[in-house]
Amino acid sequence: MVWKYFTKARYLVVIAAVSSLFGSALMFFIGVEKTISAFWYFFLGNAFLPEDALPEYLTPGDLATVSLAQSIDVFLFALVMLIFAYGILYLFLVEDEEKERVRFPEWLRIKSVFQLKMILGEVIVFILFVHFLETATKTGYANLPPESLILPAAILLLSVSLMVLRQGE
Repeated sequence: MVWKYFTKARYLVVIAAVSSLFGSALMFFIGVEKTISAFWYFFLGNAFLPEDALPEYLTPGDLATVSLAQSIDVFLFALVMLIFAYGILYLFLVEDEEKERVRFPEWLRIKSVFQLKMILGEVIVFILFVHFLETATKTGYANLPPESLILPAAILLLSVSLMVLRQGE
């Protein structure tokens, strides 16, 4: 009897929503771990790392900064997974006449799949930016090879394309 509800294609989004919620919880734990690592690096330095693991010019503050940037990145991704879960439930399972009664905050009322894609695109740009920041910090800004400019150029192009898409929305 329950199986007949799952044969409708729109109820399959429940699997995606629940998976996204579990993934979001996992990402929150990873973000907490990276935040704790930042404190570890700052207060204990790299005393527990192998001698050649990091360049000598990196200070404990640099390591803590990179770790905190990574944690922000992870927390942002966790929030996007949470928004994605609520968004697809709101889009596919809530009937049009019920949408006014649903108590989701206004920022969680996703109106289209395009809006979900835009949110994901913005997060990808931010993830790439954090990756570049991490790479530049670990290799030293003065030691960056010329081909390392490909990533900032890609970030710029993605940002411009998202801006153009948002204006066309």
